[in-house]
Amino acid sequence: MWRTARRLVRYRGLLAILTVRELKARYRGSVMGWLWSLVNPLVLLAVYTFVFGKIFHPHDESISQPYALFLISGLFPWIWLQSSLLEGAASLLTNAGLIRKATFPAEVLPMVPVLANLVHLALALPVIAAAVVVARHLGYDVGGPGALLMPLVVLLQLPLIAGLSLGLAALNAHFKDVRDLLMNVLTVLFFMTPILYSIRMLDRHDAVRALVAYNPLTPFILAYQETLFFGRLPGPASWLAMAAISAGAWALGTALFGRLSDTLVEAV
Repeated sequence: MWRTARRLVRYRGLLAILTVRELKARYRGSVMGWLWSLVNPLVLLAVYTFVFGKIFHPHDESISQPYALFLISGLFPWIWLQSSLLEGAASLLTNAGLIRKATFPAEVLPMVPVLANLVHLALALPVIAAAVVVARHLGYDVGGPGALLMPLVVLLQLPLIAGLSLGLAALNAHFKDVRDLLMNVLTVLFFMTPILYSIRMLDRHDAVRALVAYNPLTPFILAYQETLFFGRLPGPASWLAMAAISAGAWALGTALFGRLSDTLVEAV
């Protein structure tokens, strides 16, 4: 665990270079370039506002309208996690040529999509902030001082995604079915995480609520909703749960990567 952290700090310059390269490659040949990082979440917000404001009206008294704003407050962090894990799992195979170089630090590669997608999340946050301001001016009871602690939620989620990305990358290099399995697992987890619905909607369904509550991703999504949408401070239990889950994911992922790192060259 600490060895991986030390190596990532040691090669932070290389990590930064590869992350910038990844971001530039993603928009290479695009006329609008980085503006798409703002346009995409804006379009997504507009579509959800129209669909859930004009066509489909969710019946959940625990959520003050606009529902679309509640939805994206949990959806954007989920997109960060999902994109990072899927891209991170494939990162070693995609860069097999680099892995075969004896001196190249392989643990850097799964971190590149994590940081690149974190940049996209950071660029989407102004869209959410602007939407909250507009909603408050329209009389909706959304937002508040709790939003100032949202960056702390991001910092707690970062080791979770980083650790999982490392472990999945090492596994996928040895067992090529891992990424396909991961896609299905993420689909199931998406609906088991209170993103499309409020966890309060499950009060009458004890078994389902318990299943969702024990989902390790639930505390993070609830914290984003509390800070970004409701503008409230998550309770101490939420912070402790997020810290424990992130520490566990980082320890597990780095241990798995370390155990399989000696055979990566042969695997890829």
